Amino acid sequence: MAKEILRIGGGESLFGKVTVHGAKNAVLPMLAASVLTQSPVTVRDCPLISDVDDMILVLRALGVSAVRDGRNVTVSGAPSLTEIPAHLACAMRSSVFMLGALLAECGEVRLFAPGGCRIGARPLDIHFDGFSRLGAEVEYGEDYVRCTADRLRGADIVLKYPSVGATENLIMASVKAQGVTRLIGAAREPEIVSLVALLRKMGAEISGEGTPVVTVRGVDALDGAAATPVGDRIVAGTVMAATAVCGGRVEISGADSSVLGAVISPFLGAHTFLVEHGGVIVFESDGMLSPTDVSTGPYPLFPTDMQAPFMACQCYASGMSSMRETVFEDRFAHVGELVKMGARIALAGNTAFVDGSEGMHGAALSAADLRGGAGLVVAALGARGESTVDGLRYIDRGYEKIENLFSALGGKISRITV
Repeated sequence: MAKEILRIGGGESLFGKVTVHGAKNAVLPMLAASVLTQSPVTVRDCPLISDVDDMILVLRALGVSAVRDGRNVTVSGAPSLTEIPAHLACAMRSSVFMLGALLAECGEVRLFAPGGCRIGARPLDIHFDGFSRLGAEVEYGEDYVRCTADRLRGADIVLKYPSVGATENLIMASVKAQGVTRLIGAAREPEIVSLVALLRKMGAEISGEGTPVVTVRGVDALDGAAATPVGDRIVAGTVMAATAVCGGRVEISGADSSVLGAVISPFLGAHTFLVEHGGVIVFESDGMLSPTDVSTGPYPLFPTDMQAPFMACQCYASGMSSMRETVFEDRFAHVGELVKMGARIALAGNTAFVDGSEGMHGAALSAADLRGGAGLVVAALGARGESTVDGLRYIDRGYEKIENLFSALGGKISRITV
């Protein structure tokens, strides 16, 4: 059976300009929030990726109108169903964003076991514990969860971990709840701030987004609105990672440098240069990297979604680096593929020790998840010789034709059918 793969010839420096579009991790919950009103809600500057396409399918399957016009998606109408179809839920983990919105709007939601990338257990107990605190009844079946409530009631909810998805779901669930809800220990990611900006335009009363305590005062109804999400900091970081490895100079537009601090800081060193001018981030590298110790964590710490792309950089640094993964317990699927390219990596618990060298070479690689796949592309762009990367269905979830992104900068990368 024919399939698409990437063919990458490494060793080319990267030069040019890149425009980063709306962050996937902001667009998906914003689209979910659109079912909180029957009036039209438009999310602008949506990336042309499969995860957004799949979310549109989820919305349509629930009975609402979801129309894409270029990079803008407009959703309107009332859901006629409250059960997320099993084939969509199992293929797409971000279907979980529908939980809070459907529970608030319809008083019921049923979700089959969600899919997405295989990066550990990623439990949803924080979501469901929060729904219970709001007064919902949670029923656990063998392969589904059903939540019901006549009307949710505001409550103080202490999150045992600053889960981004749980914070977003509980905000959406509580916007129409009776009374006041406080989320204590909430996630602080800029994508949450984008979601709240849309909800506030729709008439929600929310404060504290971007801080550990978010307060939501329930309202009776929401109206239509339009909003633009924050630019995708992970795509921007992936471009920087490839430029760091290959050497070159790129200008990145559309990314907000004020939320990029932890993404940027590991790249800064004697052999790199970064400056922002007029909303454009200019990043330069001579391709000579120094070893760096990095630990992932919730925002504002280094994002777990950048772990694999930055580990690719560590493979080219001269000396010993480490990468400690604290967010997910099983996010090192890319390590074995990097080893195929000549990387020297030792795993000890949740930490990878990377003995960098200049000896990375091309290999036949296979992506097992979205960000791991991006890391393999970064590594292949800097390697000697030719590489191929399989598993594009994962990479396409979060990157717009990643081959076009890097070929426009001078990289030798193309999508072929084999």
